[in-house]
Amino acid sequence: MQTQSVHVIFYREDDYYVAHCLEFDLVAQGQNLNDAFKNLLDAIELQATYALESDDPSILFNPAPAEYWRMLGLAEGYTPEPNGWRLPAIVSRVDCAVVTT
Repeated sequence: MQTQSVHVIFYREDDYYVAHCLEFDLVAQGQNLNDAFKNLLDAIELQATYALESDDPSILFNPAPAEYWRMLGLAEGYTPEPNGWRLPAIVSRVDCAVVTT
């Protein structure tokens, strides 16, 4: 499977931060932005592993609905703090943004 550059938006839902990978339509949450980001990277890794084992890349490549792509256009750029996380093998680059509404 080829590597993919992805977009991640962060937004609040109740008391949590949500990290949403738009190319894969995968989400994760955390107590703060960095926790949500790390949890999302773990979810991408798990989904990519399952897609490889199933020999079905369509399991992974499922873009988010248009409303989330529109949110990306309104979001502010964000760089997660380096805290030991690493990108999943399937991901070559991540562009992150925070929705502040």
